[in-house]
Amino acid sequence: MNTNKAKCDDASRWHSFKSVLGITVLSFLMLVSIAGCVSFAGIPNSSSNNVPILNKSDEAITAFDKAIEINPQNLTAWNGKGLALYKLNKYDEAITAFDKAIEINPQNLTAWNGKGLVLYKSNKYDEAITAFDKAIEINPQYADAWYNKGNSLCQLGKFDEGIKAYDKAIELNPQYSYAWDGKGLAMYKLNKSNEAIKAYDNAIEINPLDSMAWNGKGNTLNNLNKSDEAIQAYEKAIEINPLDSMIWCNKGLTLAHLGKLDEAIKAYYNALEINPQLRSLAQ
Repeated sequence: MNTNKAKCDDASRWHSFKSVLGITVLSFLMLVSIAGCVSFAGIPNSSSNNVPILNKSDEAITAFDKAIEINPQNLTAWNGKGLALYKLNKYDEAITAFDKAIEINPQNLTAWNGKGLVLYKSNKYDEAITAFDKAIEINPQYADAWYNKGNSLCQLGKFDEGIKAYDKAIELNPQYSYAWDGKGLAMYKLNKSNEAIKAYDNAIEINPLDSMAWNGKGNTLNNLNKSDEAIQAYEKAIEINPLDSMIWCNKGLTLAHLGKLDEAIKAYYNALEINPQLRSLAQ
């Protein structure tokens, strides 16, 4: 999963937008940039979740329940049910399923990592770290757990510790583009813009279609007052993922900073067209 925070404290930028777009748009841009443009997202890695999940999570849960009815000690079924519930945002039920898997096998990595992801999504970052640490204790070579721990640490504002966790994930898997993304965002939050650019470039080299990396690079370039280059990065991100409203938001803010207000308005309305709920933030 994965959106980044646009820098929006430039007074002249706000003055330009106020004159053209009005207070509603100003409120929208301020709120989405504060509330939605930067997050560290715990993304389940397919390499670590060796559990069959059907395309429709409700149907998957029915299938896993049937397997559990046949064999209540079916570890794979409990883990699969937990992951399917996680996808449906049924976090309390997912925790119950993962706890059952852990009860069956306290050394099961998928269950501890899955529980950590659910706790992360529930904003219980300290508890999530405990779960990821348990997975790491069982297998210190488990790169996904290090990555997810890094995300949780960063949500707590512990960016230096988060970077260490990302670095461990990268040491174990140098091609782990998500870990490079996370490191880039943590460096950005620490105002280490040049190091952030390097991290994002590494992610892009590994996966040129990583829209998060392009978006993060755009935000960092803005931090370096390289607005034209930032626009190019946002455009690349949009080319890859045209339905990410926050990228359009970031592009719009940067265009406004450049005084390109007509283009900024178009970007803003593209964001609203993709996600009309953003309008409610400005009301």
